Amino acid sequence: MDQYITTLLTLDGWEVMGLEETATGWLVTVDAPHPAHCPHCGHPTLHRHGTLAPRQVPHGAVGLRPLMLTWVPRRWRCAACRQTVCPRPAGLRPWQRWTPAAQEAALILLREASFRHTARLLGVTDGRLRRLVDRVVPTADTTWWDQPGDLVLSLDEHSFRGPDLLITIALHAPDRRLLALLPDDRLHSLEAWFAAIPEAVRARIRAVTVDLKRAYARVVRRWCPNAQVLADPFHLIQDANRRLDEIRRLEQAESRTAIPRWPLVKGHEHLTPHQHAQLAEIQRRWPTLGQLYHLKEDLRALFRAQTPAEVRQAWERWVINAEACDHAEGMAWARTIRRWRREILGHWSQPQRWTNGLIEGYHTKIKQLKRLSYGFRNRDRYRRKMFLGFLPLTAIPQLLT
Repeated sequence: MDQYITTLLTLDGWEVMGLEETATGWLVTVDAPHPAHCPHCGHPTLHRHGTLAPRQVPHGAVGLRPLMLTWVPRRWRCAACRQTVCPRPAGLRPWQRWTPAAQEAALILLREASFRHTARLLGVTDGRLRRLVDRVVPTADTTWWDQPGDLVLSLDEHSFRGPDLLITIALHAPDRRLLALLPDDRLHSLEAWFAAIPEAVRARIRAVTVDLKRAYARVVRRWCPNAQVLADPFHLIQDANRRLDEIRRLEQAESRTAIPRWPLVKGHEHLTPHQHAQLAEIQRRWPTLGQLYHLKEDLRALFRAQTPAEVRQAWERWVINAEACDHAEGMAWARTIRRWRREILGHWSQPQRWTNGLIEGYHTKIKQLKRLSYGFRNRDRYRRKMFLGFLPLTAIPQLLT
């Protein structure tokens, strides 16, 4: 039984002397084994060389209560080389104030909890957890460089605090993972990230999905000439809804009549009977809104085309209808779609329709982690804490080696 307990507590070779329940958690008393040989010269004879003051360090948690480890350090001297040895449990280094098992437990808990909650659970301070994250958690993944085959990336932005944005980079294929959280949304940060990738790896990037930012597309083409830049369909529809809602607001202010928003921005197949009636009334009283609404629905239908010939025909028909729209917004919208023609039609040259759906899901989790952590002030620590939330459990022990 003692062997199972020491294995569970990662204390192989040590002896558990007692277990005490305290007001704050559990206190486990252990005893160090006699060293079998000198680690410096390998001599088998070591003599007792005194004891030190008792030590007590965090060693993780049991249930919802911290587990503390205590022992009396004993020093041993080699009879041959005269060097001293002081055994420590679980790979604990002389300067460490908590065991590697406690650090691993802290990183696992911090994946989905705040610093303060984790500190209370493990019986440590918030500052110790922050220093651990700053020291061992990266802000980018480089293991994907070894992935065989073609690579597909996705670029997007998310908010650090208000209008302060960070670029998020994810890998779509051959597997899915978060690659990096850049410190800001500036082009030189994105270019520095691409410049750090080996040229042989950049040559294997076959597609990159981006939102409607020409600057990002130019950076991708500059560093990855073999990659096909793809315009994200979700951002195209989001842009369509934004344009439609702006015109709705203008018409509403001019007519001084409330115009419902949902019948216009919601997909036609998802409208309720009441919303269908509202949409028919909007099209009767404000014909330009009706024209823009049909353009939005035609744009959605464009991405349901099955063959390149069908999508080219649908794209040309959409541009003609947009340029013939009675509202000036139709012409501006048509210019935008024309500029993104290659990136839109490029979806049908790929074996699969790549979108930013994966990275948007990552952003949803990032928002949840930000709320759990009650916000951040340090940008670099924020990047590391968010990146930790996406690391698999199997990668946590590797961070401490």
